Amino acid sequence: MRVPASLPVEWGLTKKYQYHGKITSLSAGGCLLETNAIQPLYGKTLYIRVPLPDREWWEVQGEVLYYVREVGFGLQFSEMTDDDRSTLRQLMQHYRENPPA
Repeated sequence: MRVPASLPVEWGLTKKYQYHGKITSLSAGGCLLETNAIQPLYGKTLYIRVPLPDREWWEVQGEVLYYVREVGFGLQFSEMTDDDRSTLRQLMQHYRENPPA
């Protein structure tokens, strides 16, 4: 089940996070990352970090599953810790209760 979201994000092929974008939907397994930095990255691992109000950053990684022309990438999260899963559940709950405008 996907939840519409609006989360600013920094991302990259390494933890240098040289690109910017926005997560526009979340699911238990991944997200849709909207970005202007479109390049063919099928199967590549992307590192993303999201600023959070209760702590500095949520850092997670995912594999590019698909590309949406002129939009961005669909990512499947990988190597998530229990804390990562908890953060993701909290973000999804927040956006279920407070959908983006």
